[in-house]
Amino acid sequence: MEKHSQSYQLKKIIKQSAISVIAGTLLLMLSVGTIFWMSHVADEELETTTYLNQYRIGSKVLTYAVQTYAVTGKEEYYNDYMRELNEDKNRDIAWAGLEKNDIKSNEWALLKQIAELSDGLVPLEEEALALAQQGNTQEAMSYVFGEEYESTTQEINTLTDDAIRQIQARINKSKNGLRIFQVIIELFYISSFLYLVFQIWKIVKFSEKELLEPIVKVSDQMILLSEGHFHAELDMYEDESEVGKMVAAISLMKKNIVGMIREISSILEQMGGGDYCFEMEQDYVGEFGLIEESFEKISAKMRETLNTIREVSQQIDCGSEQLACAAVDLAEGSTEQAGKVSDLVTLVQNMYHSMVDSAKEAASTVALSTHAGEVLVTGNAKMQELKEAISEISKCSEEIGEIIGTIESIASETNLLSLNASIEAARAGEAGKGFAIVANQVKSLADESAKAAGETNKLIERTVLAVEKGITIADEAAESMDEVMKGAKQATEKMELTSQTLESDVQNMHSINENIIRVSEIVDNNSATSQETAAVSEEQKAQVESMVGLVEKFNI
Repeated sequence: MEKHSQSYQLKKIIKQSAISVIAGTLLLMLSVGTIFWMSHVADEELETTTYLNQYRIGSKVLTYAVQTYAVTGKEEYYNDYMRELNEDKNRDIAWAGLEKNDIKSNEWALLKQIAELSDGLVPLEEEALALAQQGNTQEAMSYVFGEEYESTTQEINTLTDDAIRQIQARINKSKNGLRIFQVIIELFYISSFLYLVFQIWKIVKFSEKELLEPIVKVSDQMILLSEGHFHAELDMYEDESEVGKMVAAISLMKKNIVGMIREISSILEQMGGGDYCFEMEQDYVGEFGLIEESFEKISAKMRETLNTIREVSQQIDCGSEQLACAAVDLAEGSTEQAGKVSDLVTLVQNMYHSMVDSAKEAASTVALSTHAGEVLVTGNAKMQELKEAISEISKCSEEIGEIIGTIESIASETNLLSLNASIEAARAGEAGKGFAIVANQVKSLADESAKAAGETNKLIERTVLAVEKGITIADEAAESMDEVMKGAKQATEKMELTSQTLESDVQNMHSINENIIRVSEIVDNNSATSQETAAVSEEQKAQVESMVGLVEKFNI
């Protein structure tokens, strides 16, 4: 990597800054560790002093308890002594704590000496306790207030103070050394921090001068390039640095792109003029090689396509004339077909209207036939009534005949009575003349009655014969009416079937009429389309001829 490159210089500054940060971190950790160690030393000093004072307090509690018990002989002081000795055990606890601390050998010598002196007081204290229990307090006091006990107690206190002073002096010396070491570390830390600040300042300056300004210039240049301005000057120089190499790459890119644009413009202009025989001379590097390959493919494909278009256009030119002629024939045939279909539509419409009228007439005939049937039914009913009336007349004639017979019998008897009356009147002579006249009148009336009865009888016989003949005629008329009714019913049913058939035919003819009208519309449309096709074919023929002329202009 070149020493003048921005990456080398930036990495060098970053490396120095990283070393400064690491050194500062280590110094900070040492400073913090020193603080913790000073705190530990201070805690150890306090703890050791506390244990020594606790040892001294334990000794003083024992001394105070035994001396007070020796003076007073009270049991509670004895209990205090035994509690301290067996339960509280301040001296044992303090000694165990001192063993855990970092006590030097000379300090242990003093402590062991203190312990030996303390142990030397135990026999004196035991003697004093025993004497005090016996009530001999004077002699007990001599043990714990004697010169030996006092001097030993004083020596223990003196040695304890000496041990505390030695330990404090040693710890203070260590603390002073740690303080000096901490001050030195803090000075080094401040130096590393100032050096780091200096390195950061160098990074800022380097970034502004060596990175930011070139990046801004390159960014402005790239914006101009993105807008298509490839002739804009770049106020930077080429060198071995990254920015210099980037400037060289931009200059080379601009040169190559300008060359490619000029060549592509020239080729496109040549292609626009119809010349597809060209060669590309510019060096298309990297992904730009795809442009060269694409132009070569376009040239090959266009030559192939134009050859195909030329051949096809010639074939189309040959076929377009035939297509135009066929289209004209088709238009003429379609026009003639449209006329024939129009005549067929008129004929079918006339047939449809005729069938509609026939269907209406058939429906009217069915209605009349139905009405006639109903009238026949009524006439048949009336004929039955007439037949019954004639039968009734026949019966009445028979009864009248019987009455006439009775009248004839009466007339015969009346005639016989008139005869007898005439005989009796003749016998009576003159007196019977009036009665004879009456008898003659009665006889004349009887003769008239007999004569009338005879004529009536003949009339009744004729009536009976006429009635019988009328009954026969009525029977025959009824039978004829039945036949007529049956025929009328059959005729009516057939007329109804005929009417339904005509209605169905009318509907079918309506569908045929609509379909033919639709066919007529399609034929008219086809005729118009064929005429348009003929026109288009003529126009297409002209365009194909024009296209053949255009294709001939291409250089392939």
